[in-house]
Amino acid sequence: MAKRSEVGIDKKTDVAVFRFICNKAVNKDDEERVKEVLKEVVPPRFTVCVEFKKVVADSDLVKKSIDEFIKSEFMSVSPYIRKNCINVDFVEETCNFSIDCDEDVYRYAEANGVADRICEYLEEKFCIEFSGSMNCVGKTDADISILKDDTPIDVVRSETLRTYEVKDVVRLWGDEIDGEAVYIEDARNVEGVFSFAGKINSINERVAKSGKTYYVVEIDDTTGKISGKIFMNKEKLSKIQKLQVGSSILVRGELETFNGAPSFKIKDLSYCEFPENFVYREKESKPVPAEYKLVFPEPIVEYSQAGLFEEERPVPECLLGRTFVVVDIETTGIKYFQGDKITEIGAVKIVDGKITEKFQTLINPEVPISDEITALTGIDDKMVKDMPVFADVLPDFYKFCYGSAIVAHNLEFDYQFIKYMAKDSGYDFKNEGIDTWPMAISVLPRQKNYKLNTVCDYFGIKFEHHRAMSDAHATAKLFLEMVNIKKSV
Repeated sequence: MAKRSEVGIDKKTDVAVFRFICNKAVNKDDEERVKEVLKEVVPPRFTVCVEFKKVVADSDLVKKSIDEFIKSEFMSVSPYIRKNCINVDFVEETCNFSIDCDEDVYRYAEANGVADRICEYLEEKFCIEFSGSMNCVGKTDADISILKDDTPIDVVRSETLRTYEVKDVVRLWGDEIDGEAVYIEDARNVEGVFSFAGKINSINERVAKSGKTYYVVEIDDTTGKISGKIFMNKEKLSKIQKLQVGSSILVRGELETFNGAPSFKIKDLSYCEFPENFVYREKESKPVPAEYKLVFPEPIVEYSQAGLFEEERPVPECLLGRTFVVVDIETTGIKYFQGDKITEIGAVKIVDGKITEKFQTLINPEVPISDEITALTGIDDKMVKDMPVFADVLPDFYKFCYGSAIVAHNLEFDYQFIKYMAKDSGYDFKNEGIDTWPMAISVLPRQKNYKLNTVCDYFGIKFEHHRAMSDAHATAKLFLEMVNIKKSV
């Protein structure tokens, strides 16, 4: 038995990696058959790679996984659930577990769907079905007060998060929530226990692999949208139908990352009244540094042999009076949520339609660079060993970008990576973002693919692919060529 555990897409190299976990070894013939099936459903431009990891569930490993999950997700009850309280039994392709616990812990676990949450977690890790329950062993000396999650939000959130007050909070289920809610816009790139408010956009019923029903609710507070999962218990089942699209609610739960993407699990839910005259408060940022300290921009003189004898092309009006910074980064991998870091930044400034400056530096990621990444970028551990770390480069880069629109080919990757790396620095990037990928699709609708080297080839732009400065410079030239065709940005 095998199942997909993760899919990784690298749009720069057009590689789609499908990772599977299985309970038996997979031979090369089976691996090739899986690859051929996937090629039929993946767009032709992508190279398909498959990876299989053998994971066999045994009693000790399952107990260890349950113990780790409880300590991670339910810290308030973990002192009262010892590893020897976890019972595991295998019946064919199903693993049944039960957890012996005190009466107060049992009530908490039932109210919060602990057994179902554990099943969901285990079924992501192993290739068999799981069934679990909590086993009440009576009253002990456990103190129920410790089971209430009353941790002040200020303890678990970053100081940079913005909040506002909602009114008329009426509990629907779970614990009472105070009226303070975090801007949903600030929920990106953070983890912890948070409260959000907003109007319900949608409510969708889902069925997990275990057969258990859960719901996904999307709310909007005008600063952003967030979807939260609601795992069912008796109290929630009796009240979930009361939720309606358009209702204003206040929710509290755990915001974390799973397989590199944000995941919000709603624990407590109340009705509320959203502020009638909500005033958006800009996020405070550190002031722009007065001068460069470490990385200094250098001028770029743009010329070509042919251009020496040609009349200069007029600059499209839409570029006049505007400044753009075209950015490219090299990294140790694509999952910044899981610890990948930046190894190089290259940026080119365009002022009034002319390329004027460049900003370039290698960066010490403080983590090893894999052989695969070195083969792709040419950057290895030795090259970055004596280079500055990202935090030291950031003030200069922020100054270079200030007042400009950020341009990149596949903007979502480069810009979000930088924002995530800068999230605790106090430097808040609010720059407008422009992606040359969709621009290329609209300007060149019949290209076989839209990788940077492919669209640059169309315009005769030569560069060294997968080095940040060269990629940024090429993207800047590409941007100007496409704007000259569109006559708009």
